[in-house]
Amino acid sequence: MCVSCWLILNFSNRLKKQESELKKLRKKMRKGEMPAWMMTALNDLYQSFPAEARLRCRSSTNNEDLPGFSGAGLYDSFTHKPSEGHLAHTIKQVFASLWNVRAFEERQFYHIDHLTTAMGVLVHPNYEGELANGVAVTDDILYQTNGNNYLNTQVGEDLVINPQATSIPEEILLDWWDSSRYRLVTSSNQVTSGQQILTEAHLAKLGNYLGVIHQRFSRLYGRSDDYQPFAMEIEFKITQQSQVVIKQARPWIY
Repeated sequence: MCVSCWLILNFSNRLKKQESELKKLRKKMRKGEMPAWMMTALNDLYQSFPAEARLRCRSSTNNEDLPGFSGAGLYDSFTHKPSEGHLAHTIKQVFASLWNVRAFEERQFYHIDHLTTAMGVLVHPNYEGELANGVAVTDDILYQTNGNNYLNTQVGEDLVINPQATSIPEEILLDWWDSSRYRLVTSSNQVTSGQQILTEAHLAKLGNYLGVIHQRFSRLYGRSDDYQPFAMEIEFKITQQSQVVIKQARPWIY
């Protein structure tokens, strides 16, 4: 019997035993050997980035953003350190997080088949000292206006997904077709009164990116019919150099 099958059958309701066995499984995964072709592919990937770049290995699974189940924040992402050697070290850490306690319990509670869970890893340069981070939806899902993107942004690394208790993010409604037309709904409480996090240059770039992403995925999902509600949720950041960077995108669940 495979290890994961044993886990599911034998200790679903035995918390301490569950935590202990999951820890052992993650350790085995981190110490496991990858086939030579995979080690070579990961080394080639590592070498494709500038030598000074620190790489972020970001988790992404096939059981997040499901109808009735978001799965946000269940799995772990890691920044690879040169002292850790081969990139495989960090990739295995991400894969092992499939079996952390919170992810296992959430899947169990929502009756998600553990054995159908699969991990993917996005590798990109790690950005430090970012000016802002945010989430955009290619529809006004909050105020229900027509023809607008909804932008929710905060300074630095104060995440808008899991914000600090006293954090109020900036809210902007950005016109689908003309990024010079926008409405500042709420100002961030992390900036000086009267200031705006997203500049007009940021909004112009974001407007273009959001349009491309929405059109691409609406075709991919066969949602060209205007009568079918469809939107994309996009995470973005403003780097220390004031560049707009798209982190990830997923369909919005209405």
